[in-house]
Amino acid sequence: MIHPPVDRIHPAPFIKVLRGYRIGFLRGDVLAGLTVAIFAIPQAIAYGILADVPPIHGLYAAMVASVVAALWGSAPFVNTGPTNSASLLTAAALIGFYQTDAHLQVVFLFTFMVGAIRLVMALLRMGSFIHFVPESAFLGFTMGVGSMIALGRLHHLLGISAGDTRWFPAATMDKLSRIGDADPHAVAVSALTLAVMFGLNRYTKRFPVALLAMALAIAYGVLIPGNQLMLVRDISPVPTGLPPFSNPFFEGWTHHLPDLALGALAVAVIGLIEAVSIGQTLAVRHRMHLNFNQEFFGQGLSMIVCSFFQGIPGSGSFSRSLLLEESGGRTFIANLVFGLATALALLTLPGLINLIPAASLAGLLLFIGVRLIDPVRIKRLCRTSTLDTGVMMGTLLVTVFIRIEYGIFTGIILAALLLIQKSRSLHLRELLPGPDGTFEERPYTPGSKHDESAIVALTVHGDLSYGVSHELLDQLNEIAKDQNPEIIIMRIRQAFSIDFSCWNAIFDFAQSFQKVGGKVYMSGIDERTRKTIHGARAHDWIPDHHLFVATENLMESFRSAIRQAAGEVPDPQRISGAWQDWIENPTVITTQQIRDIQKFLSGDLESED
Repeated sequence: MIHPPVDRIHPAPFIKVLRGYRIGFLRGDVLAGLTVAIFAIPQAIAYGILADVPPIHGLYAAMVASVVAALWGSAPFVNTGPTNSASLLTAAALIGFYQTDAHLQVVFLFTFMVGAIRLVMALLRMGSFIHFVPESAFLGFTMGVGSMIALGRLHHLLGISAGDTRWFPAATMDKLSRIGDADPHAVAVSALTLAVMFGLNRYTKRFPVALLAMALAIAYGVLIPGNQLMLVRDISPVPTGLPPFSNPFFEGWTHHLPDLALGALAVAVIGLIEAVSIGQTLAVRHRMHLNFNQEFFGQGLSMIVCSFFQGIPGSGSFSRSLLLEESGGRTFIANLVFGLATALALLTLPGLINLIPAASLAGLLLFIGVRLIDPVRIKRLCRTSTLDTGVMMGTLLVTVFIRIEYGIFTGIILAALLLIQKSRSLHLRELLPGPDGTFEERPYTPGSKHDESAIVALTVHGDLSYGVSHELLDQLNEIAKDQNPEIIIMRIRQAFSIDFSCWNAIFDFAQSFQKVGGKVYMSGIDERTRKTIHGARAHDWIPDHHLFVATENLMESFRSAIRQAAGEVPDPQRISGAWQDWIENPTVITTQQIRDIQKFLSGDLESED
């Protein structure tokens, strides 16, 4: 049996990569890092504005987080930095601090909390937690986030004031109601940006389309006379230089922890889902193993370091990571080059960055928001599962109409409730022999026919959890009453798990059934099940000679149980006709016969006329 690698956390995973680094990788890493930096600079500025902070903090986060996550993470292609969902969640979580003097200090504390949560999850080895987030919930959350990103900067898109309303649905309606007051120049710049982004999107992997859109917007603002466009410098000037060191722990910071905890948890979890999903997708392409716990560690450490250099929360970006991989990146060095190129931009380009119109960034965010919504997956989900569609819609509605931080957790809770509901379904069927030696399963449903017989064979499917224990006991008692068996054979090979409540129901039934002369057999068991029965001191009611261990041959232990049961029935006439015919003329293919057939088909055994 092949066992997957143990996901241990290494304190310096980059050392191993450097030992195996080849000089031939350098050209691809450098080219990929520079390409993504050109693409990401306008995106990072837009995400800074989306997070309701000065744009420079988006650039700080892109520079610092990419380097730290690359050094201590597990996914070489994942580019870490500000993302759409993290920025939007940050703005929503800190909405109460927006117009206070402590706003930026709280943002950096929030970034630290996000990193600390991820780091704790890594140290607790909670990498497998990622599998418990249903795709339907994540899809609903993504739809909500995409809608909020697309319309959240509608005021910049139209060149009007933001208004006083902060609740997203009401704020959107308020802005739409003032569309008649829109600034023609702002609308023109937004339309120009959208035309470039959608029109040239197919060339994004080969050319920095977003940078072209920003350049055209700057040219419009400079060359068109009489325009009153709001520029980046009007929101908050981008300074020249590298990020200064800043302590995220200010006076009285502990008082804010309860208010920030849920939002930080949401950003931490959603960011990890994004980073690991991206990393795993790209790792599969290159037949690499992704260490989930190591990636959690790298993502957490990157946010902690980021908080000391005035960065906003972020995670792995799918668009930037995919571009990094497709541009020839091979190792974490590509992300180091990205970080250095971003730092160079901060030293040389603030003058141009300050001239970017806010309407152009709003157009870029509208493009990003629309692209987040995947109609193909949505249609597939709706056509596949009604219940999962409900999870998706519930997550979407909570995200948009209540609070974005509650969205993903609502989806997880809804999916868990549905899973619990499904686990309450008992899949108990009667096994009956067919004329060709196979077996048919007849469920115990209203209207189904189950003949009286001295031997009744049952098969159980799925998990036997506490939710079905009472139904299981009732059903077994009902079978004993209606079919009047002397021996009940329970095949449990397809029971994936049996918890204490259901074992207790089986033992209670076996004990009461024994008192009236009945016997319970169990087939398809393993040694662990045998030990469970012995450990529960239940072998008085289900002794060892009534237990039949599963073999490699399907149904072999069940057939053995039937034959033994037939020999223990005092009056064979009480056995149903179907089982009597099978017992007298069993259609069984032995293992040797199977091997002979395989040899004949492969030409190794000659047939006889």
